[in-house]
Amino acid sequence: MGFDGKPATGTVHVPVLLNECLEALAPKLGKTIVDGTLGGGGHTEAMLARGAEIIGLDWDEAALKRVHQRVACEVDAGMLRLNHAGFGDMAGVLDGLKIEKVDGILLDLGLSSDQLDDAGRGLSYHADGPLDMRMDSRVRRDAADILATSNERELERIFRDYGEEPKARYLAGMICSSRKEAPVKTTKQLLAIIEKVYPPKPWLHRAHPAARLFQALRVAVNGELEQLHKVLAAAPRYMAVGARLAVITFQPEEDRMVKAGFRAAGDGFKVWKKILPTEAEIESNPRARSAKLRVLERTA
Repeated sequence: MGFDGKPATGTVHVPVLLNECLEALAPKLGKTIVDGTLGGGGHTEAMLARGAEIIGLDWDEAALKRVHQRVACEVDAGMLRLNHAGFGDMAGVLDGLKIEKVDGILLDLGLSSDQLDDAGRGLSYHADGPLDMRMDSRVRRDAADILATSNERELERIFRDYGEEPKARYLAGMICSSRKEAPVKTTKQLLAIIEKVYPPKPWLHRAHPAARLFQALRVAVNGELEQLHKVLAAAPRYMAVGARLAVITFQPEEDRMVKAGFRAAGDGFKVWKKILPTEAEIESNPRARSAKLRVLERTA
């Protein structure tokens, strides 16, 4: 869900906290694990290599096609079953497959390099493109539509609640004033407004302030927090004894929701201590910088 604003490198997507996820989920022959956010397919490929059967979900059709190409043999062998669905629809997918219990569930709430690299999606302020931001083509409203039709108070709420933007009210007002002259339809137009509030300068090791607004808009477009609420509420009843739910978050609101969802699981579940990326991983993959892994284990 969140991203840190670093420019994409054009290389294959590097899965975040891979070794930690493998340790938590312990994939092996005979286990069935749900990857609710296939993305670039790195986590799933590693779990398949250890013999696990994977139920893969993603709302991005392009991501599903890339993963299919990446592990075509495993798809053909039935070890990976691909589903065009958001992670919030996990319960419906499992019910449709008549699967009552699984041995693990993984949710990586970040974006893949492929998604950030695609200027046509408008997910990154580094390249000019249309302000779309839809992860699923079936979503009705794109980011440009939200900027064009939301009132100032609603924009302020989106920027504050989904991006934790300290100047949410001022930026909302700036956008409402700008759209009177011309609709804000491209990433370049939005960045120009943001840089009137935050003049360009070297941000060094901090994310550019534009990252907060782009994140907030993407979350609003795709209803990502609503999706997360649904899957956290549903997941416990599909977890076999010993199963673990591993969730990687990238922004504070996601992390708060995960902590609350884990607490709500009640008796028979154990919450692991949060796991953070190592300094070595952050150095090799800056997008891991804000990642947190939390794990819920069914013990009875």
